[in-house]
Amino acid sequence: MKQFQLSTLGSKLIFSFLGVALLPLLLLAFLNQRATQKVLTDNANQTLLTSASQTALSIDAFINSNLDAVRVEAQLPVLAKYLSLPANQRQSIASEVEGALRSLSRKDTLNISSYALLDRQGRDVIDTYTPDIGMDKSDQDYFQKPLKTGLPYVSPIQFSSTTNEIGLYFSSPVRNASGNIIGVLRIRYNAAAVQRLVSQNTDLVRGSASFAILLDENHIRLAHGNAPELNFKSVTPLPPAKVKALQAEGRLPQGKEANFSTNFPDFEQGLDNAATSPYFTTALSSTNNEPNAAAVTKLKTQPWFVVFVQPQSVFLAPIEAQARDTLLLALIISGAVVITAVTTGQLLAKPLIYLTESVSEFTAGNLAARAYIKSKDEIGLLAFSFNKMASQVGKLLQGLEERTRELEASQHVTVAVSELSKAILDSELLLREAIALMQNRFGLHYVQIYLLDQTNSQLVRWADSGSYDILRQDQSACISLECARSVVAHAARTHQPVWVDAISNVLTQAELQPGQAGSEVAIPLISRGTLLGVLNIQDYQSDRFSQTDLDTFNTLAGQIATAWENARLFEKIQKAEAKYRDKAKELEQTLHELKQTQTQLIQTEKMSSLGQLVAGVAHEINNPVNFIYGNVTPANEYLQDLLQLLDLYQQYYPDPAPEIKTHIEDIELNYLTEDFQKILSSMRVGAERIRQIVLSLRNFSRLDEADMKEVNIHEGIDSTLVILQNQLKNKPGHPEIQVIKEYGELPLVECYAGQINQVFMNLLTNAIDSLDEYNHKRSLEEIKDDPGTIRICTRVVEGNQVEIRIIDNGLGITPEVKQRLFDPFFTTKTVGKGTGLGLAISYQIIVEKHKGNLECISAPGKGAELAMKIPIRV
Repeated sequence: MKQFQLSTLGSKLIFSFLGVALLPLLLLAFLNQRATQKVLTDNANQTLLTSASQTALSIDAFINSNLDAVRVEAQLPVLAKYLSLPANQRQSIASEVEGALRSLSRKDTLNISSYALLDRQGRDVIDTYTPDIGMDKSDQDYFQKPLKTGLPYVSPIQFSSTTNEIGLYFSSPVRNASGNIIGVLRIRYNAAAVQRLVSQNTDLVRGSASFAILLDENHIRLAHGNAPELNFKSVTPLPPAKVKALQAEGRLPQGKEANFSTNFPDFEQGLDNAATSPYFTTALSSTNNEPNAAAVTKLKTQPWFVVFVQPQSVFLAPIEAQARDTLLLALIISGAVVITAVTTGQLLAKPLIYLTESVSEFTAGNLAARAYIKSKDEIGLLAFSFNKMASQVGKLLQGLEERTRELEASQHVTVAVSELSKAILDSELLLREAIALMQNRFGLHYVQIYLLDQTNSQLVRWADSGSYDILRQDQSACISLECARSVVAHAARTHQPVWVDAISNVLTQAELQPGQAGSEVAIPLISRGTLLGVLNIQDYQSDRFSQTDLDTFNTLAGQIATAWENARLFEKIQKAEAKYRDKAKELEQTLHELKQTQTQLIQTEKMSSLGQLVAGVAHEINNPVNFIYGNVTPANEYLQDLLQLLDLYQQYYPDPAPEIKTHIEDIELNYLTEDFQKILSSMRVGAERIRQIVLSLRNFSRLDEADMKEVNIHEGIDSTLVILQNQLKNKPGHPEIQVIKEYGELPLVECYAGQINQVFMNLLTNAIDSLDEYNHKRSLEEIKDDPGTIRICTRVVEGNQVEIRIIDNGLGITPEVKQRLFDPFFTTKTVGKGTGLGLAISYQIIVEKHKGNLECISAPGKGAELAMKIPIRV
């Protein structure tokens, strides 16, 4: 459309005449073509559907006739007689049955591959294809279906498992005189019979290139009237599992999946919609996308589809001839129209061309260009109007240039003030920079800004340009809001700009000096509806400011008010932020200290309670154990005395009374004497063990050693190991953990003994848990080859420190976990098994309480080493 507007008048006339002449013709041709195409398409679709239905009827008739034939043939008496005989007596009539089957197969030698008789167990007893005789066919549908339904059966087209031929199976039950099914008669037809049926129906549709296609329920081609090489290929690719299942059923040949599919999605969609619409359009070649009309119908005897197709170019050929005739007629009309349009255009275009040239000169910058056309028609009136318009445009253009210069200056100042508001956040500096910018850009004599002091109801001069105040108001830096003669106060009271063309209207005759003149503007600074101050602008020249200047000053006042308000708010925010930031740091430090204190108090209280419990239990056990241990030795001495006395009795009275002799035998005196001594010995060992455990518990609790004192580090480690002995020894589901002590020569160390024992407990417990987790992931053979081991090494380092290293050969620790290993509440154990406080408390005890060092040396799969150093003297 744009190109048409830019073309010449002659061209427009030609295009207009062509449009008037050709558009109705083309529209009529288009409508006629659409109607003709619809009729031809409907006729072709109906013909294709009729052909598809006729093809389907012929295939159904073929299947039904064979089903009827096999049903009748299965009633031959010789078949029932043969199957009714025992297997060892059938040989007498086997040749008769075989002859009957061969006679039946000769009725269609071209299509029938074989006849077979199957007994009640599915065994092929007689078959015209002798290699199949004796084979078990009980898993085939053509055997199972007739037995189950008692009716004749036709199979899908499938490949024979023995001959690999493509066939179609018909079968029917064989009954005895009582009506019981005793076997099945089976016919194998060559699938070529179906292909011939489809090929014979190819010529049903008038015109060339029409043909039929037979597809099964999986949309696999079974027969093709034009391209049989596409048989047994699906319309679109099937899932791999589906292809394998069909190959297992014999519905597809063996081979690669890609060899049994094509990709025609429109064909697939048409088959899916066959129930609602039997017509669709599809391409049938991967190299040629020519559309083909298709009609589909379903068979009654099988879940198959018959599709009849024909290229659209065949039945739409009459439309192409009609289009050629229409095009020829349009060309003849176009030639006549062009000749007429050219002649008419030359008559109308000459004055218009002259007018166009005048307009072009004017638009090129020649404002004196005029069109002199004396005709009285529309073109003459147009030339007169152009001349009048050109005169007015010249005047307007001059005024517009002046106005543009003013607007450019205003825009520059507005943009500059806006940039200042973004760059300067100091409120006082912002006002001074804004005043300097306005004075320089507009050539103003005096600019000042007053800010409102609400407390005293005064306007305070906050910034000015430093020049002389024309109205002599600079003698006071404050102006009362109630000052009646002040232009600034009036603007503040009314919230409206005040414009004074000449100062003589403001000053009295006494105040006015000889030759004094000037103009003034006062504009309120308002932000969010609140008065902030007044922008005051003065100049020597009367009538200096135009309405455009006032609009610009008003915009600048709004920007200055907003910028000053934002800068002031930013200063407040900075102060508040600094205040709250300091407060947040204090709170964060307090919270950190509270968490550490809480963690330490919890663990200290827990260990204190545990120490009291251990000490109490040790004290309560100690008394009875001492009683037992102290009486074992006298009891043993008494026993020896009694045994000596008994020996004397036996020596001097070798023949005791019968009653005494019987009692000695009943109590087994010799065994009792020997075992009683062993019992006393066991009691002594047990009591000694209990005493050692009590001493270890007392040593671990250290209730009497809350203050720092010199202790034996090795005793603390050994006491901790005694308490943990139950977790170290071999138990069901818990292999033994070996402890290797590599103690060096250590002096007595000054420390908090109870807290140091608590550290030993935490570190050893973590090592045991790590080895337990590692053993659960290993087999018994692996554990046997590399048992869990904890090595405890002690030595004196740097002359004044004791180093204790606890090393396990467990899972090891990742770098991520190692970074947080001593953080409070951090744990890698399952819920309920660990609190995450043990190592954190241990770190505090070693580092903060004893001024020592606790570090972890580990890597995944390399075990872990926890090394602690504490000074010998704190």
